[in-house]
Amino acid sequence: MVKSSNISRINALDAYFPKKQETAVSAEIDFKLVRDSKLNQLATWPNKINEFQKKIKNFQIHNDYLKPGIVCHSGNTSIVRVEPFKWWVLDDYSGNFKFDQENFVMNLDLSHSFVQIKMSGIFSNRILAHHVPIDLREAQFPVDKLITTSMHHVSIKLWRKQNYWQIFLPRSYSESLWRLLSETAEQYGLKQR
Repeated sequence: MVKSSNISRINALDAYFPKKQETAVSAEIDFKLVRDSKLNQLATWPNKINEFQKKIKNFQIHNDYLKPGIVCHSGNTSIVRVEPFKWWVLDDYSGNFKFDQENFVMNLDLSHSFVQIKMSGIFSNRILAHHVPIDLREAQFPVDKLITTSMHHVSIKLWRKQNYWQIFLPRSYSESLWRLLSETAEQYGLKQR
C-alpha cells in the first residue's frame, strides 16, 4: 500500500476566502471555507459487510451508522453512510478508521476531492432553495443528516449541522458553484470581499 504523503492542499476557493482576512459574521448570511478537513471513504462489498460491522462495533459510535444519511459521531470523528456499501469518515485525525491492512474494506482519501463551505445565517435556507431540489425544512431534513443532491446538474453533498449547512462541492466545479451561491446571496445582504 502506498503511504500517504504530506501534500499541502491548495483549496480551489482560496482566492475567494483570504486566510488572513477576518470575516465579519452576519446574522443574515455568512460563508466560511473549511480548510484542512480530513475526508476518507470506506467501501466494502455485500459479502464482506458482516466483517465490516464486526470491526466497526469496536468504536463507540453514537447513533446507527447503518442508516443512510444519518451522521454518527465517535469522539470528534463523524461517520455517515453515503451509498449502500460506502461510508464517509470525516475528521478522523487519530486514524481510528484507517483499515489499511484489512481485506474487507477499501479506504480512499477524498480530502483533496471536495471543497467544503459552511453557510450560516437566517437566509441560508432561502439561498439553498434557489439551487437544490429538496425540502430544506427541519422536519424533512433534520440536524445531522447528510444527503446527496444536485446543484445545477452537479452532484453535491449537503449536511445540516446545528447552526449552519456544510456543503461539499466537487473540486472541479467548486468555483462555478461558489459564484452561483455568492451571486444569489448578494440579494440577501452578502457583501463580496
